[in-house]
Amino acid sequence: MKSEDNLQRKEDRRIRKTKKMLRDSLFALLEKKNINNITVTELTKLADINRSTFYLYYKDVFDMMNKIQNEIYEVFYDTVVSAYDAGNDIDKTVGYIKNFLDFCKDNVDVCKFITRNDCNNKLFERILNSVQSIVPNSEDLFDSENDPRYYLTTFALNGMLHVIIKWMGDGMKIPSEDMARFLCYTYYLGAKTQKDSEISKLYVHTKR
Repeated sequence: MKSEDNLQRKEDRRIRKTKKMLRDSLFALLEKKNINNITVTELTKLADINRSTFYLYYKDVFDMMNKIQNEIYEVFYDTVVSAYDAGNDIDKTVGYIKNFLDFCKDNVDVCKFITRNDCNNKLFERILNSVQSIVPNSEDLFDSENDPRYYLTTFALNGMLHVIIKWMGDGMKIPSEDMARFLCYTYYLGAKTQKDSEISKLYVHTKR
């Protein structure tokens, strides 16, 4: 029984290694060309893996991309969304953004792809929807007819996205926690007006 378990673990490691080599090769090719122009032949050649091995796991390059995105989203949900501790403490939101940045750091090749404007990119929309479901949404708090703060969340999330892209491009030298605190406080304090008490509309929130 023990030998069978060891064999299973060895097999699992081999499969994970093979899939990682294919994934790394795919994203290396995506740095140079659109996914529509990537063939199984050039992908497996770069990964130094037989075409027959590729077809054990994927139907084609698009199927591979879809499965990678689904796998990455599961990791994102487990490590970022599920770990979020809802409450009225701004530090909890800082912790959430830190987890998000750590996720980007651990999956930098994927995150660089999902932040691009690509028609095959379904993962970014899923992640963005998850983020919007957790952070306080200004559209729920302010009047669209007479309060410009109604657009704060749209402004902030787009700004955060480009800051994170720049941060990744610069080698992620600033620690995740420092970046998270900067982004979080910039977001919350973006609602500041002459009436400081109104900031509480964003500070006090619960997970929906």
